[in-house]
Amino acid sequence: MCEYESFSDTPFYKRQTRILAPYAQTPDDVAREMLKLAKAKPNELMVDLGCGDGSVLVIAASEFGCRCIGYEIDDILVRMALSKIEELKLNNRVKVVHDDLFNADLSKADIVFLYLTPEMLKALKKKLELELKRGARVVSHDYPIEEWRPLVIRKAKGNKLHTHVIFLYVKE
Repeated sequence: MCEYESFSDTPFYKRQTRILAPYAQTPDDVAREMLKLAKAKPNELMVDLGCGDGSVLVIAASEFGCRCIGYEIDDILVRMALSKIEELKLNNRVKVVHDDLFNADLSKADIVFLYLTPEMLKALKKKLELELKRGARVVSHDYPIEEWRPLVIRKAKGNKLHTHVIFLYVKE
């Protein structure tokens, strides 16, 4: 069974107030492009903050050989992610933590994967600056991190209505 950590002792109404980023899935082809841009390598630790249904974790583990930790606050999405990981037998490479992403330990992350609102990125910026190790890569889908200079900005084709933008940062 997948490793599962819970913060169920926190009252539901308090947990819900921390959801500042609505769930929006990164398309698989965009996730692959983000991981390629970050030069994901086997056995590197990829942390997905707000991992949703676990799709990015699955791609990073199965296609790039990464060890993965995903943080997700939404109960239903955690269950979906765990089910997907179980079904694909990726338990030895992927862990899902049912917790607020602000409680994530980023000190060992080689890659941090983000698809969060500008408000969330602004709130998360200081945590990233304090906890990330030198050389860690941060890939952000659609939104830049305020006051950070991206190493690369790349457009990824989406549907007719949306072109995805990927921002790559490297901690100095």
